[in-house]
Amino acid sequence: MNPLAGGRAGCATATNPLAEVRLVRSVALMIAAGALYGFSIGCSKNLLYAGRSAVKVPMLLLGTALLCAIAYQLLARWCGLVLPMVVVQRLSLSLFQALAVLLASLSPVSLFLGLSMVRPSGRDLGGYPGFVGVNMLMLAVAGTVALLVQARRLFDLERTMRRKAQAVVGLWMVLSLLVGGQLAFYLRPFFGIASLTGEPPFWLGDEPTATGARNFYEVVWQFLQGVSLPERTGR
Repeated sequence: MNPLAGGRAGCATATNPLAEVRLVRSVALMIAAGALYGFSIGCSKNLLYAGRSAVKVPMLLLGTALLCAIAYQLLARWCGLVLPMVVVQRLSLSLFQALAVLLASLSPVSLFLGLSMVRPSGRDLGGYPGFVGVNMLMLAVAGTVALLVQARRLFDLERTMRRKAQAVVGLWMVLSLLVGGQLAFYLRPFFGIASLTGEPPFWLGDEPTATGARNFYEVVWQFLQGVSLPERTGR
């Protein structure tokens, strides 16, 4: 079903029982696929992390979809596209469902890398930065592919100017990265560093990471710089 079939049609299906069943199935598929990927990345530490990540990755996907839905519509209006809210909501859900399925398909790769990487020891992070970097790359590629699939539907929307649609897609991509990245930072740990002792809470919020980063953007910057563990670490 194309969520961009038209504003009136989209609003008409909002109360359609069949549409509601499809909505429930989409959410269930997103949760199941996200849980599979979460379990694979958590296994790099232990089964505790695997179980927690299997819960938190679906939370991350659903949370980002809900937070972005309203902003998606505002950005579209700012670019000159008027899309009904129900259409944008379905588009956002479809986007993150596709992302979850793509990530689930990469779960065997993530699981293999997590179990075979060089374990952190002392101040040496071992293969951990590379493992996290590969997963960030997979997430970025999967997210881009999922968004481009939805973009094709936006390009096909009647009376939509292609330049405006391209601008909307670009803004949606940036927004998804900013919102999803920071939400993931608050929900961490997903991976875990084997050299750290003690059992962390379910999520760490704004507590600094092992390398001292206090937000998602510092994590990316430190990864690019190849930062090592300091003598006193966070989690």
